[in-house]
Amino acid sequence: MKWLYYISLQLSGWERYNDKIFSVVIMKLILRFTMYKFYLSVFVVMMNAGAVWASDADDTIQIFQGLQDIIIAVSDSIKPSVVHIDVVQKVNNQKFESLGSGLIIDEQGFILTNDHVVDEAQSVTVTLANKLEYPAEIIGTDKQTDLALIKIDPPGKLKIPKLGNSDSTSVGEWVIAVGNPYGFDRTVSFGIISGKGRVLQLPIETPLINEFLQTDAVIDPGSSGGPLVNLRGEVIGINSIGYGRGQGFTIPINIAKEVKGKLMAHGAMERGWIGIFTQPLSREYAEYFGDVSLQGILIADLIKASPADKAGIKQKDIIISLNGQLVSAEKEDDLNAFTQMISSLKVGEESELGIIRDGRRKSIKVRVALQPNVKAEKYEAEKLGLTVKEITESMYRQYALDTEEGVFVEYTEVGGIAGKANLQMGDLIVEIEGNAIRNLEDFKKAITKFESKSMLLLKFIRAKNQLYALLDKGAAENKSY
Repeated sequence: MKWLYYISLQLSGWERYNDKIFSVVIMKLILRFTMYKFYLSVFVVMMNAGAVWASDADDTIQIFQGLQDIIIAVSDSIKPSVVHIDVVQKVNNQKFESLGSGLIIDEQGFILTNDHVVDEAQSVTVTLANKLEYPAEIIGTDKQTDLALIKIDPPGKLKIPKLGNSDSTSVGEWVIAVGNPYGFDRTVSFGIISGKGRVLQLPIETPLINEFLQTDAVIDPGSSGGPLVNLRGEVIGINSIGYGRGQGFTIPINIAKEVKGKLMAHGAMERGWIGIFTQPLSREYAEYFGDVSLQGILIADLIKASPADKAGIKQKDIIISLNGQLVSAEKEDDLNAFTQMISSLKVGEESELGIIRDGRRKSIKVRVALQPNVKAEKYEAEKLGLTVKEITESMYRQYALDTEEGVFVEYTEVGGIAGKANLQMGDLIVEIEGNAIRNLEDFKKAITKFESKSMLLLKFIRAKNQLYALLDKGAAENKSY
């Protein structure tokens, strides 16, 4: 069974292992099943004075028959733990249906899936492997890791998979992804772990803080929330997103375990926060600041009245340590580790930042606060044809806002009262009938208070300019001033 040695070499390359056989040829046979690819690399013993040894060929067939048996066994074992998730969502006064996958992780009926699968859900329905459907309750979600925990009332004994250790995975390790792509239940794809520690820079309001496993196992729409499994049958990740063939990204199961525990206990994640915005300190910046060897993280901005602001942290300060541990970032992806360090700080305790300001080192103590809500709460004023949401820290940066006070216009209905008054997405409502609107609660109170008025005067900010909009509930046309 000398060919077993070559299996460990990931079925690639040319090797010479004794005097009798001088080379190994690898051929990739691509088998297509409908839209999905299943890759299987096959060894063929070739050439020793033109002869192929039948015994070695038989060994090769036996090895790959064994591999096939493992894949089938692991697939059969994990599929009963994978569920189909149907979601009815309401977005901007319109209902949509979407689907995804999930993984049963507890005999009480707890299921892990993605936040984006159940986001804005009005109802969630879970279909088990036996085709029986059950309504599900959303226990908690975490946008920063794209994880969510839902629960069904278990109809009986559920199949619970074994959770592995994602830290011990290796690039090149074979894996199986299971999900419900395009509604095809419990579809299996096969591949390898092609990368670890991937940081995704996505154009979304809430940046993801976790690092991903990358796999070439297929993750299509509908597969999100399904498991990534190794050949020992252990779940090593929760599939999140795929970018075409060969680029799938999976949340490591160790992160999922931590988030699951906190969502079970509190229904939400509690993270440390000090209210700073950072950027990498590249070699060019280090040279500008007078020390080409300088390593650290540049503070680009602060939230007013945040813990960092109150402690005296300033723009252009360079952070070089956190609680005695050196920190640095030369490129954008490097910032993720520092973000995770801040998030893991204990709320209410003091932390020490080592900084450089104007070439001088100093230490500043900052009392860590609870991270504000990263998911913007929304409110639909249906009679006005208007949807607004509160301003989060990430929105403040994404939309280059000058203030965190007010409510953000997310949607105006075509032909609705707000639309006719020329309110647009991105406007910031800061006043209604002379009443300051600092947050979503102020907006709700003002809408209720002036519900009987036929006309409402709103002050809003657009592109740093203050403007007024007159909302006429009875007129066919409205104007902005």
